[in-house]
Amino acid sequence: MLRIISNMTWDLGICGLLAMLLTGCGPPAAAQKGEEKPAEEAALRVSVVAPQKKSLVRRTEQPGQVRAFEETPVFAEVTGRVKKVHVDVGDPVRGPKVDEQGNVVEPGQVLLEIDAPEMLDDLQQKKALVAQAEAQIKQAAAAIKVAKAAENAAAAGVAEAEATVDRAEAFFAAAQSEMERVNDLFVSKASTQKLVDEATSRLKAADAARKEVAAKIASAKSQLAAKAAGLEQANSDLDAAKSKLDVAKADKRRAQTLIQFLTIRAPYNGTVTARNVDRGHLVQTGKNSTDKPLLVVVDATSLRVLVDVPEGDAPLVQVGSEVLLRTPAVAGPPVAGKVTRTAWVLQPATRTLRVEIDVPSNSGKLRPGMYVYADLKLAERKDAMALPKTAIVTQENQSFCLAVDSASKIVRLRIKIGIRAGEEVEVISGLKGSERVIATNAAAYREGQIVEIVVSPTK
Repeated sequence: MLRIISNMTWDLGICGLLAMLLTGCGPPAAAQKGEEKPAEEAALRVSVVAPQKKSLVRRTEQPGQVRAFEETPVFAEVTGRVKKVHVDVGDPVRGPKVDEQGNVVEPGQVLLEIDAPEMLDDLQQKKALVAQAEAQIKQAAAAIKVAKAAENAAAAGVAEAEATVDRAEAFFAAAQSEMERVNDLFVSKASTQKLVDEATSRLKAADAARKEVAAKIASAKSQLAAKAAGLEQANSDLDAAKSKLDVAKADKRRAQTLIQFLTIRAPYNGTVTARNVDRGHLVQTGKNSTDKPLLVVVDATSLRVLVDVPEGDAPLVQVGSEVLLRTPAVAGPPVAGKVTRTAWVLQPATRTLRVEIDVPSNSGKLRPGMYVYADLKLAERKDAMALPKTAIVTQENQSFCLAVDSASKIVRLRIKIGIRAGEEVEVISGLKGSERVIATNAAAYREGQIVEIVVSPTK
């Protein structure tokens, strides 16, 4: 009970003190007696600027990565064991030399040798198959000669058989005439039956001889057809032997090509940057995502700087745009360069444009693998009308600014904007240059308000 009374006493004391303070800070006596005076609404105070003519430069700074102009991971194209490694990390290597027509006149430097005895044996087998096919071609050519001779002999037989046709026909005609004469005599009682029988026999013999000649001609022609078919078969055998030789030669060339892969040479002038193999290592053909290359060769005479530009700046990037490359890890002035190429299309995953800047490596400041910041000059407008970006409001794809007219009233001016350069924006149209534009927080005001200018426009 004492605690409750004590708390009530404390609360009453605080309330009394607050009442005294409020009474001391309250309105004057006239107001306390009900004589209130309406307060005039104060004008809003704004700071304004005038559009300025100046040169505007739109830039963007994005992270990038330095790479060698060319980088080649070297993998094995045949299976075998490493016989000898001729180079090591950091060694310069020499690529092939070519003439004006692009023909290789001197192969590249040997980097690594692979031992595969079974491939040498396979090459010998292919060579033997080529020799066998060549022998079959000779054999088929000889068979054609034999078949042609046989065909010629058969043709001669046909001709010989056909040559006896006239003689057989003549004998048959003579026998037939004799038979008719004897029959006539027999009818007139001037000949005997014996003479008739003899004439009949001679006629039958002549007819049989004629039929024999016809049979010989048919047989000779059949033999000629058979010999012609044999000649055609011999020609087909020759064609088959030639095709077999072509296949054997192709297999031989393939084996010789694979033998060349046992010696790995430098693809171009460069430097060895990685070595992942030693003598005796078993290497296999193929390349998986987890496989390490035998060697890595790079051409770092010039460098590529890869930069991904955001979607909003991508349309402004042009080949030849100026770039300043700054390396956080190396002090000193930035390296100047220009945009060499762009991917043109944006990467779907990141909505960025891949940009490449080629720079020489002779300065030694940039090396492959370094992280850099690329300051790209996207656009430049000389003698452009500019406003602070805080003075511009955009609604429904329409940009406008708020200005103060001669009656201190806010008016809304529709404008068309161009590039954005840092804290300033290019105004392409909608302003004359003499306007008093609200400089900051323009979205907080509305058209028609009366304002008081606290900062005059800069002339």
